[in-house]
Amino acid sequence: METDNINKLNVLMVGVDSKRVGGMWTVANTYITNEKYNNFVNLSYVATSTGGSVINRLLKMLTGYLRIVAILCCKHIDIVHIHMAEKGSVYRKGIVIKLAKLFHTKVVVQMHAGPIMDWYDKLDNRQKNIVKQIFNNCDKMMVLGEYWIRQLFSILPKNKLVVLYNGTKCPSQNRYNVNGNYILFLGMITEKKGAYDLIEAISLINEKLPSIIKVAIAGVDFDHKAQIFAQSKGLKDRIIFLGWINTEQKETLFYNTIMCVLPSYFEGLSMTVIESMAHGIPILTTNISTMPEVVGKDYKVIEPGNINDLAQMILEFARNKELRLKSSEYLFKRATTLFSEEAMIEKTLNIYKTI
Repeated sequence: METDNINKLNVLMVGVDSKRVGGMWTVANTYITNEKYNNFVNLSYVATSTGGSVINRLLKMLTGYLRIVAILCCKHIDIVHIHMAEKGSVYRKGIVIKLAKLFHTKVVVQMHAGPIMDWYDKLDNRQKNIVKQIFNNCDKMMVLGEYWIRQLFSILPKNKLVVLYNGTKCPSQNRYNVNGNYILFLGMITEKKGAYDLIEAISLINEKLPSIIKVAIAGVDFDHKAQIFAQSKGLKDRIIFLGWINTEQKETLFYNTIMCVLPSYFEGLSMTVIESMAHGIPILTTNISTMPEVVGKDYKVIEPGNINDLAQMILEFARNKELRLKSSEYLFKRATTLFSEEAMIEKTLNIYKTI
């Protein structure tokens, strides 16, 4: 039942716009569109980051700050909810935190960064103190798993840290198609995401895979470097490069996918993995950051960069239908329990209440 508008929390949410494709926008858009969340919250959303040229990005940031000030001046905002990553995002959103505190407003930060501590550890002492101050000015920092609680405990007091898993829409039933023909990689096509490791692994087992199975790589391939690399490995007929795909295309792709491979070196909490689990798709991923936490401690993961293990794991799943079905059932149940959109919204609202 919809809450009386007068009793709703007034929340100003600050993040990226839809041109910044990736997990942060996906999560922010969940809040913007979720019915339950908007039944309890009067939401104002401001983007301070976009894609495109340097001038476009600078204009978005400056106009975003002006909108934030106007909203804080004109509305009684109860909570400022900030989506943050590493590097420049910390400093940009640090200004937003300062603005919120000038208006005596509570602040929650939803941290999306994967390599946040790798970045932080490389800062000099002066920069570290600035980052510590920014972080400690928030009332709660919502992080993507217990792994990040342990990582950030040296910067923030533990009572300011709370786990909030990203959530996704989960179908009411497991729709996994065990007879599909795609091995899927979905995300930025970079070395850090393990895209080139996947191509290398496929080259090792290409002759052993049935010809009907194709590797679908969906994402931005900068300067077509990955495509050129795949062709150099003789995989022109095996690997399909789809570019960045929309939601409808992704759903079609998921239905025809027998396994999703993300051999990443850095992750915060992968939306690709969570969305795949919600569709019952077996996951092949690495033991970095929150990945073992996401798929469960008893689920097999591999070391990043171990291309031989990755190749053998892909081949094992491709050949073994029963293994795929068993993994599908397990991961679908885990997704609906821990990583649903409803679970994320419920916990976010509870965090709001605690501050």
